[in-house]
Amino acid sequence: MGLGIKERIRQFKGDKVILILVAALACFSVLLVSSTEGMGVFRHIGLLLAAAGAGIVGYFLDYKKVLHKFRVLILLGAGALLLATMLSSAVRGISIGGHSIQTFYVIGLLVIVWLSNLLGRRIDDGETLMSKVTTNIATFVAGTFCLFIGMLNMSTAIILFLTCIALFYIGRISMKRIFSIVSIAAVGVIVLSFLVATKKLDNVARINTFVNRWEYYFTQDNTNGYGDQMIMSKAAIARSGIKPAGPGRGVIKYRLPEEATDYAYASLFEETGLIVGILIILLYTAFFIRAWLIAKKSKSAIGALLAFGIGFWLTCQAFVHIGVNCCLLPATGQTLPFISVGGMSLLVSGFAVGILLNVSKRNILEEGLIDAKDKFVQSERFK
Repeated sequence: MGLGIKERIRQFKGDKVILILVAALACFSVLLVSSTEGMGVFRHIGLLLAAAGAGIVGYFLDYKKVLHKFRVLILLGAGALLLATMLSSAVRGISIGGHSIQTFYVIGLLVIVWLSNLLGRRIDDGETLMSKVTTNIATFVAGTFCLFIGMLNMSTAIILFLTCIALFYIGRISMKRIFSIVSIAAVGVIVLSFLVATKKLDNVARINTFVNRWEYYFTQDNTNGYGDQMIMSKAAIARSGIKPAGPGRGVIKYRLPEEATDYAYASLFEETGLIVGILIILLYTAFFIRAWLIAKKSKSAIGALLAFGIGFWLTCQAFVHIGVNCCLLPATGQTLPFISVGGMSLLVSGFAVGILLNVSKRNILEEGLIDAKDKFVQSERFK
């Protein structure tokens, strides 16, 4: 006979807190879609179930064996997707059968997984500090992907870059190299932005839009209309406060260009108010803390880097999205993980959470099998 639901829950070895946090965020997602897209909520629930299915695959996957066997294909797949995206006429991905598929989420996760495997295996093999060859390979791969993604979507590239830097730090790459990478990247962005702003470099993918939005952010000059989104987002949040309009009664959200994706937080805030807005922030904060704890408890460097990288990446997306919606950051195209509408973003996020739960499951199953002195968490960079 099959196991009952209660029995299956008891046998679940993953981090239940992560599961509860993601489920709570998904509930807010259903509320958002039901109030903005009406009957489209059924399609969205279907996507959430598909994301749950992707999470189950990630949970049961033997990620160590898969990463070891397919590490080259993972990198080649990320490169092929990036090339297809650059050649596509779609804004944020590729177009298949008249449907636009966002590829940046897939590419980002593949790069994080690949880097975690590269650095983690060296640490598990006993390297106290990454060799020059490993460091050069990691730097080249991360830099190449961030550079070309930045030509299409600068905010996505910056989030991936920050995640890679965090992985470099946890993965025992020297601070001298990390400082050099950050310095070069910062100078590159400043120079590129200056060339675009002075019209010496024009029509470079979406870099113009990125620079113009930053210009509005600092000058508040909306002559070219680049501040429209931020003005409407601020108005939606200001309209609510502690007296929200109520589910389905939002008005300003319909003047936002992407009320259920790029401005999901502002749309929810207008209808649910300050308490829910703060609660969502707390949920993402708790999500990162749990991911960090899972990473810290991992007996394997690969598992630790995967857990930390996924937690940092998804949380960074969330806080950039919230920062933009609250006008603390210039406008970008970042969705809100687990809440915003979108097929590929939900599927990738679900699979990523599955891997995170997989690592936590391994932590429980391996508890006591390895002496504490062999744990990766003994690294000073994880304390």
